[in-house]
Amino acid sequence: MSPLEIFVVLLSAFGAFFMLVSAIGIVRLPDVFSRMHAGGKASTVGVSAMLLAAGFYFFEEFLFYRMILLIALLFATLPIATSAMSRAAYRTGPAKRKHLNYDDMANDVSEK
Repeated sequence: MSPLEIFVVLLSAFGAFFMLVSAIGIVRLPDVFSRMHAGGKASTVGVSAMLLAAGFYFFEEFLFYRMILLIALLFATLPIATSAMSRAAYRTGPAKRKHLNYDDMANDVSEK
């Protein structure tokens, strides 16, 4: 194996590990907000590592730049999507509020 292939395998294993941690967190954590946090954070790192590994392995200048663009798009959109889903879960009621130490959104919801 060449050093590039070893690097790609390690980067892929790193990404697969973070996606596994994300999946376990989604299944095992107690409430909606914790599950969204696990799914959002760990899967972002996992998918980014996998895209980088693919970009390095199939290195063509156009393809590598496309992978970098996809990673930037992922980092830009995933926090916004997770925040929107969290607000929707809070407003519709399936979120267990007993795990919240301080409820920042209580005033926003009661006004509407």
